[in-house]
Amino acid sequence: MDFQLAEEQVTVNDLARDVFSRNGDPQRLFDIEAGQDRFDRVLYRDLAESGILGLPVPEEHGGAGLGLWEIAGVFVEQGRTLGTVPLWETLVGGVLPLLRYGNAKQQAEWLPRVTAGDAVLTVAVDDLTDTRPYGARVRARSGAEPGGDGVTLSGTAVGVRSAHLADAIIVPATDEAGAVGLYLVPTAGAGVRRDTFERTDRGLASDVRFDGAAAGLLADGPEEDRLDWLLRQVWTAVAALQSGISQAAVRQAADYTSGREQFGVPIATFQAVAHQLADCHIDTEAMEVTYLNALWRETTGRPSRAAAHVAKYWAAEAGDRVARTVQHVHGGMGADVTYPVHRYMLWTTQLANTAGSGAWHLQQLADLVGEGEQL
Repeated sequence: MDFQLAEEQVTVNDLARDVFSRNGDPQRLFDIEAGQDRFDRVLYRDLAESGILGLPVPEEHGGAGLGLWEIAGVFVEQGRTLGTVPLWETLVGGVLPLLRYGNAKQQAEWLPRVTAGDAVLTVAVDDLTDTRPYGARVRARSGAEPGGDGVTLSGTAVGVRSAHLADAIIVPATDEAGAVGLYLVPTAGAGVRRDTFERTDRGLASDVRFDGAAAGLLADGPEEDRLDWLLRQVWTAVAALQSGISQAAVRQAADYTSGREQFGVPIATFQAVAHQLADCHIDTEAMEVTYLNALWRETTGRPSRAAAHVAKYWAAEAGDRVARTVQHVHGGMGADVTYPVHRYMLWTTQLANTAGSGAWHLQQLADLVGEGEQL
């Protein structure tokens, strides 16, 4: 394994840290949470103007042509400031499958708009709570049928993040032959209805109902299990995001307990506090190593499914432990919704159940071991 960041990655991470830090004022988060669409348009514009939205987009479409390995650090930086933009949804859920499986026309239509900050994409992979295999669950809810000038989708995608403002959604669906494919569905067309609700992290998601909605099959690229490939990218990106959230939460807890005194000394010097935060630090180190391992295996062409499950499992389980401990050592301040630390808990709770819970990923790992997979 080689987790050493290249000079290019360090530059990207520094750039992302600067953009998110400039827009990371907690008061702005209050204002955005009070808004109708819960979308930080100023930050999204800054991400476009700095070139971050175009990082995975090829140069011919105005981007930098980098891959998941190079851009994952951006999600860590987003997690540290809780930037309220659909970043992994657009770049990993939308751009990466368009690049791998989209045709030239689809790429030319959408990629320049993403790079310019004029389009938001998202992906329908949040609902993994069914105990049946994921592909079967999707087949039961969404089917692609020939009709009109192309392909139409009918069915329901549940809990699609940021679908209320997305210009297009990547939807796994099953065709008449029973094969699962990835379809791009513009949301402005007929036959798309979005029933939007508030998530735990105060963002918005939608149950998206397709009734003969026009869709484009992402039909190019390598012959492989496309849904499995997409899910591995999503799990790794979400694990990177959670890693940044937990690192920032532990940092804030260390700062708070170093300044909060009892009996004339900082409470950080109490063993009961220090040991809990030391465990949090160890958890964040494990989260970082597991997502980097998944990232390294994915981007070097090695088998990566088990590593992606491990990364998402650690993000869900250790992330929850860290968030609860950080709130606990803050005492009453941890429950104060006007104090920023509570947001780490809200985001962590939401992400722990995004694209599969910790228990679900552990079950998938057990199944892989049963099939002889080497972890």
